[in-house]
Amino acid sequence: MKRRRPVTTQQQTRRVAPVAAERPTGPAPDTLDEVIAHTAGRHPSRVAIQDGRHRLTYAQAERQGGTLASALVLGGVQLGDPLVVDCADHRQALVAQLGVLKAGGVCVPPLDGPGGAVDAARHTGARAILCSRATYDPRARGVPSLALDDPATWRKIAAVPPERALPRSSPEGGAHLLLDPHGPDRLIDHRSWLRSAADRTRRVGAPAGAVAVDQGPLSRPALAALWWAFSRGTALHTAPWVPDPDWPLDGAGDDVALLTPEAYARHLDRGLPPAEPHRTGAGPSTVVLIGSPCPRELVARHFAARPGVRLWSEFAPTDGAVPWTAHELLARDAVRPHEPGAGSPVPPVRLAVRGARGATLPRGESGTIVALGPPRFPEDAQDSGWRGRWTPDHTLDITAPPATARGPQAPSGRPEREAT
Repeated sequence: MKRRRPVTTQQQTRRVAPVAAERPTGPAPDTLDEVIAHTAGRHPSRVAIQDGRHRLTYAQAERQGGTLASALVLGGVQLGDPLVVDCADHRQALVAQLGVLKAGGVCVPPLDGPGGAVDAARHTGARAILCSRATYDPRARGVPSLALDDPATWRKIAAVPPERALPRSSPEGGAHLLLDPHGPDRLIDHRSWLRSAADRTRRVGAPAGAVAVDQGPLSRPALAALWWAFSRGTALHTAPWVPDPDWPLDGAGDDVALLTPEAYARHLDRGLPPAEPHRTGAGPSTVVLIGSPCPRELVARHFAARPGVRLWSEFAPTDGAVPWTAHELLARDAVRPHEPGAGSPVPPVRLAVRGARGATLPRGESGTIVALGPPRFPEDAQDSGWRGRWTPDHTLDITAPPATARGPQAPSGRPEREAT
């Protein structure tokens, strides 16, 4: 296959101690790896990832990521080269990402299902697969695999002299290539990740404690939570000490939990006890839902179970990580006669509702929701697959999900009005 290269442009848990949000004292870091280096230089012992009983500090992540990057450059990694990251835990995944980014490469999460890392490597022509011993796939013939939890790997890496040209990342350079077997792949650059994190902080507030996530490394929610937490110099909390099916909504003691609406609905299905805001380890003070829109029924269930917890919804239909729209949901949204919608556009995203022939529809007309590229690239339109219409208050009302997911029926049960 022709190689494609991206353009470089609880029941019981130990609580992560809250830290003061970082306040800029100079030029703000403009790449993801610079964000880690910035905090590592000021607070080297601060915890970056709390993964059960295991911790990774900012200084450890910075040191290991730089060492790995030197080995990758010596191994021939060029600017913009894709490398698959398929690690078993978040600590290894962070070191792998830092190594790739500092070397100027692009991180590629594996595709879903067995052999996802090998499929991703073949699809992108990746130079290597950075994995764990548990995720190593012997079928990756012809593509070097580095198990980052193997001591032998680090003995070889440690012998490599430091590369003086590091870091080789740039704000416009690709950071992650998110593969979609049902649509176009999405290349997310450093600037987009940091802008998304900054916008989330302005809307939701800076997380004073840890940001908790319940999905695996390199998943879309995990990436969004990880770089949001690191942009504020705080910790990502990925697992409790003792397995807890209700975590991160019971006993985590974290400031914010970031989940998909589907995952949150499964948590509520288990019948969470009511949150007690003044009790240590009572769960997050804010829940951020990312991906598909939050339906009215889920809003009602949230405020019935956790009335004192803020609820935010981000509509991120294509890559599931960088939101198109966002808004805070309130208890009154659960009793409205229509779905709460998807919210208002998140700058610099510009949205349009288009008809069958691609024409932009007026307010009130229902059509396909698309995101438009910058003015100099008007042809770069991302089709979400969702259908919706603009409301009088300029929020996006979802009228139907993608047909492949749930069929043509609108989430609220009302028939959709076709655009003409």
